[in-house]
This record gives sequence, structure tokens and C-alpha cells, in this order.
Amino acid sequence: MRFDLLGPFNVVHDGRPVVLRGATQRAVLAYLLLRHNEVIATSTLLQAIWADEIPATARKMVQNAVSGLRSTLAQRTGATEQAMLLTHAPGYLLRVDSEQVDAARFRRLAAEGRTAQAAGNVEQAVSAYREALSLWRGPVLADLTETGVVWPELVALEDQRIAVHEDLFGLELDRGHHHEVLTDLRGLAEANPNRERLNAQLMTALYRCGRHVDALEVYRATRASLAEGLGLEPGKELRELERAILQHDETLLTRRPDPAPRPDPEPAPVAEPLPFTPAPVIALPRTEPVESERKPVVAVGVALATPDDDPEEAMEAQARLRTVVEEEAIAAGAHLPGESGPVVLALFGLPRTGDDDAVHATRTALRILDRLATAGIATQIGVDSGDVLVEFTAAGPGQVAGPVLDRCVRSALRAPEGRIRVSDAVREASEPAVVHEASEDSPGWWHAVSARQHPIAEPADPRGFVGRDHDRDLLNHLLGFVERGGRPHRVTVFGEPGIGKTRLLAEFAETLAEQPRIRVLDAGADVAEAFAVVPGLLPQTASRLRTEGGDAALRAAATELTAYGPLVVLADDLHRADAETRDSVDRLGEACAGLPVLIVASARPGLLEAEHGERCGTTVTLAPLADDAVGKLLDKLLPGTARLIRGRQELIARIGGNPRFAHAYAEEVHGRTTPFPGLGQAMTPPLVRRTLAAQLDSLPAAEKSLLKAASLAGDAFTAEDVAAVCGRDTAEIEGTLSRLASRAVLRREDDAGYTFRRATLRELVYQRIPRATRTALLRRPVPRRVEALA
Repeated sequence: MRFDLLGPFNVVHDGRPVVLRGATQRAVLAYLLLRHNEVIATSTLLQAIWADEIPATARKMVQNAVSGLRSTLAQRTGATEQAMLLTHAPGYLLRVDSEQVDAARFRRLAAEGRTAQAAGNVEQAVSAYREALSLWRGPVLADLTETGVVWPELVALEDQRIAVHEDLFGLELDRGHHHEVLTDLRGLAEANPNRERLNAQLMTALYRCGRHVDALEVYRATRASLAEGLGLEPGKELRELERAILQHDETLLTRRPDPAPRPDPEPAPVAEPLPFTPAPVIALPRTEPVESERKPVVAVGVALATPDDDPEEAMEAQARLRTVVEEEAIAAGAHLPGESGPVVLALFGLPRTGDDDAVHATRTALRILDRLATAGIATQIGVDSGDVLVEFTAAGPGQVAGPVLDRCVRSALRAPEGRIRVSDAVREASEPAVVHEASEDSPGWWHAVSARQHPIAEPADPRGFVGRDHDRDLLNHLLGFVERGGRPHRVTVFGEPGIGKTRLLAEFAETLAEQPRIRVLDAGADVAEAFAVVPGLLPQTASRLRTEGGDAALRAAATELTAYGPLVVLADDLHRADAETRDSVDRLGEACAGLPVLIVASARPGLLEAEHGERCGTTVTLAPLADDAVGKLLDKLLPGTARLIRGRQELIARIGGNPRFAHAYAEEVHGRTTPFPGLGQAMTPPLVRRTLAAQLDSLPAAEKSLLKAASLAGDAFTAEDVAAVCGRDTAEIEGTLSRLASRAVLRREDDAGYTFRRATLRELVYQRIPRATRTALLRRPVPRRVEALA
């Protein structure tokens, strides 16, 4: 039998979930497992389960729960494993082999890692730390904490998890792996702004990646968090690290920051019963929200289609359903807000919005449907989208509320058995990656049928390529460089969604199509297979690629393909590829050493943080199109509208230089008698809103917070205007605004002020702020408008 506490609470026997009867039974077992092999007084157990007010029947409820647990454990305990729940004055004792409890295995592995680290065995320590962290599937006892459970043991486990992360990050930084750990390090540091050691590690990683300004921004954010939350200044070590960064101290390239001493390893849990010692009951406050925000989400609701009349069978089926939904949702990065009656919900878009949340949600629903059908469980599934109000805590999303959750529940309960009922908005956002068919019984609704493995790409519009001639010329120049030098080179094209990366690669390939001596191939999802299917490749070489793969086979194929001219390898949307594909593209240059091979990849900017800079070779960042280029594109997409000067200029401002946005707006206004009516929120195409929402959530927390303040400061604003709203240091605000302008989020005006590059983005940012917060900020005297947006 296996007991999983590090995530949603699961009990598993012979690979199958064990059904626990009721919330009290789950809470009793969970608390006893946290302190297994230790006598727990009944009074302690009662206060843990009912922290606010212990009901009169509480002791009887615990006795019933213990009786049921004994029966469950006895039925599923074999000769080789023990799990016995004993009455032991003045309470209960749960005897369990510690290896059956993932929290105990986590502590053991963490202790092994620290022992290996102390002995100088870095590889063994890293392996132990990573194995320990791999046991975590989410917040400890995630489903119980959703019901309001707050136990000191949970806080301690979470603190130990962060400590292991810190130890692991410290070793990886010592080994020079700052690029590899940066993304994970940033996420954990943002969630724990008061952990000085963690933020010092993030500052060091950013500095070693050449991002000195961002490293200093982390220090300022940590200092502000400590001052506002605890009234403290950063410790000596963190202050010295800031000073070293300002002075560009070369020792930072090798020195490991460690402002907080590592706690001594905890002793491994004792397997034998310990003498009873009454434990003090610590009443911890509930985790308070640090920010509320309106966010778009895609909700998936799953319900049993035909619950069994037998209550035990029904509960087992519901437990299996919940397990499958949780596993698939967590694997897809969704948030689990808990059950809503008979419907289990999963939310996509928390904590960060993605422009393809609808695709991930619908594909996850299809996987859930298939898995449960294979298990003989008939289900109904609903998928809908809309805005929710989220209370974010230091640990992540907390309470979530919004009409979309109720709609999703009703949709799931109304879906036909074995079908996935999808709203029109979700259908539009998930095509063509998912195939749908119209619902016969519910007009305006659809049924998701299947997911396309390789979505059909929309044909390129010959009218749409404008303003990128110089970028195409640069690729041609680099091709000439490769051919003349007889050696490989890689160029990576970065840009926001819709900016024209895919179109640029397609246009470049089209210009080469008329030159038969130049071979062009699309790497797709499998680099070796892409080489193997090129016409003219010798059969034995293609067979070797398919059977052996590897650099030697790729080099043999590239040698054949470059016999009469250069080879161009295109790898589009590399940010969507798996790690194996990205690694294959990274190694391609080394495999083709001494051969004229030009590798052209495209990706979103975030990929640069995860990859070594030298692997990117030449990097090209596609800037937004100039207004005159957008105007030429509109002339092609909406002929005859050039005379509508006022509405046209407003439309150009909303497009903000993004060609995909231009196409989306053109489709929105095409065919109207008044092509440019009020261009407000109602007219903003869903594609534009999804893309901008994802772009906003990709920004660091400090920059996103500042944008909220800026959206309240007026159409045009200075650092002083923003400071009047949020109360932060003017010089700090000016640096952040300048950085946002360099990323084309803001536009710097001639009078040293700023505006949002896209009016739609400002509207979206403004709408993210809850109405109550907006009203409070705008009604307060200017000096007091502080902290609400932090």
C-alpha cells in the first residue's frame, strides 16, 4: 500500500486507488500519516480537524472514521507490508513502514543528499535532491487544504521542499548550470519573495546570464517585500551581493551566495512507536491573499454519466474519475479548484494565461474521456471559457470564483454520455488543432471529436507579407556566408506570437525554391526523419537515419545533401517542441561541422532564457511593423478603406505592428457598411485578447504590477504619474518603464512620457484589476494609493 501526501491525497493498493469514506476519514488518515509511528492524542486530532469549533459529535465521528480505516487497511495489508491503526492511550497510533509514505521518503532522500553534499559527492547529492523533489505532485495534501485545513506539519513540509530546492540550486550554480535552473529558480523565488537565500541565488543566476539589471530588480523587489511585510532590511549577505553586482565583481562568476545557513539535516523518522508526548497545538492563520485579479480561464468539468445505484460502487467510480482528472490536469499544467458537487473541475490559464489554453483543455478532456472509457466508467464532460476572479496567495492561486465555473458544471451535466460538450468560444479557439462537430440537441454548442496530431496549417495569404524584406535579406546574406565559408551556422528568429516568424521562414523558403542547387527541408518534430524523407537521398543513408539516428547518421545525410550546394534546415516554433527535438536542432551544427548548412529556427522570446546563448548563433528579434507597413497591409486586407482616416489610425494603433492582429481585425470588420465602428472591447477579436493575455502573464511579476498602475495613470503617463498610483520609487519605476519600452510593450513619447503600444493591452490590463481595487485606488488621496497593486 502506498500513501501519497505530496500533492492531492491518494492511497494506492496494487496500482489501484483506495476509496476513503467521507471527508473526516480522509482528514484523520492524512493527519496520522503526517505523524505516523507516533501516538496522537484524541484531543490533538480533534483540534487539527476542527480548528474553529469542535462539534459535540466530533469524538464519535473520529471513532467511526478510525473503525472504517482499520477495516480498509486490514483488507489491503499483506504479509510483506504493515499498516495498522492501533488504539494507544491517550489516542491512536498508526504503524506504517516509512517507505510507504512519500513524505517520509522525501525526508530520507533530502537527508541523503545533504550527507552526500557534506562529503563532497556532488553528483550523488544532486541525484538525491532531484529524486526527492520528483515525489511532489503539487502542494502537500492539496485537496484537503482546499477545504480549509491548515496544519503546522504542512507548512514544515513545504519549507523543507523549498530548502531542498535551495540546496539543489546552490549545487547547480556551483557547476555553472545557471541557464538550466533559471526558469525554475525564478518561479520559486517569485512565490517566496522573503526567502533571502533563494532570491540571492536568482540574482546570481541572472547576473551570470548577462542580465544585470534584472538581477538588481530582484534585490529591490526582495527589499520592498521584507520592508512592507516584516519591517526588515535584507541581511548582510544579500546587501553585499547587490554591491558586488553594481561593481561587476568577477568573483560572482564562481562564488555561491548563501545568505541563510542551511538547517541541520532532520533525523530520519523512527519506525517503532515513540513514547507519547503531548504536542502543542499551534493555531496558524489562514493564508491571506496578496493580490486579487480577474483572469481568463478555460474550464473542464467531468461528471459520472450513470452513477451506480450501489453507493460503494458509485464512490469507487467517483474516486477513479477524480484520480484520472487530477493526473491529466496536473500533467497539462492545469489548476484544480476542487469538486463542485458531482463535477470535478480543472482550470487552464492559472496561474499564467496561455494563448493555446483552449487547445490544451480540449485535448486533456479527450484524454480523460478515453482513459475513463477504457476503465468502463461512462462520463459527461463540459468545456467552457470566461473570466474568473482569483485570489493569489504566496503559494499560488487560492479561491477562484466566476460564472464560467457554474456554466461549466451545467454543461458537463447536460452533455450526452461519452461526449465532450464545448462552447462556441472554446471551439473557435481550439481549431484546427481539435476536430469538432455541431451539437444536434444544443444549438450554439459543439462536441469535441478528436485531436489532430499535426494541425493543418492555414495557407499563407500572398497579400500579407509586408515590412519584412530586410529580415528576409538578412537570411539570404547569412546563407551566402555559409556557402562561402563552407561551415554551418544557426540563426534563431525571436518574436511575440503573430509577429510573423512563421511567415518569414515560409517566404525565405519560397525564394529558394527556384534554386535547385539549394536543398531546403523542414525539421518538423523529428530532425532525423526530416532528413530521411528528402528526395534523392541514398536508400541506405535514409535507412541508417531511421534505425540508428545520431550525429554520425545526420552528418552522412548532410554530406550527400550538400554535394552541389548549401542545405537550409528550417525549425519553426521551436518553443513548442519537446526537449529531444530542441536538443537535436542544437546538435545539428556540431554534426554538420565543415559543411555549408544554414539552420533557421524560430521561437518565442522565453526560449532564450532556457537555452545557452551560444547555441542560438545569430539571433534576430522581429520588431513590430511600422505604422506605414501596417497601413499597406490594411490596404491589401481591407481595400477601399484608406479614406476613413480617423478609424483607420485607431485600428493601426490597436494592431500595434502585429500582422496576425491585422488579419484578425480585418476579418472582424470585413463586410461592414461602416468598417470602423467604435473600436472598443466588444470589437477586439478573441485571438487578439488571448495573445495579449498570454503576453501579459509572461512578464515578470514586478513589470506586470507596474503595468496595472500605469493603466490607471492615464492615456499618457510619466514615472511620476505611476508613482502617484502605486507609491514605488520613481527612479525604479523609470527603469522598469524603459525596459518595457525596449520590449515593445510601451512606447516612449517625445515628452519623456510613455503610452501603451496597443490600446487593447491597456484595456486588458485595466480589466485585470478588480473593480473594488480600481475604485479604492482612484478615490484615495494620491499619497495613499499604495500596495494594492503590489
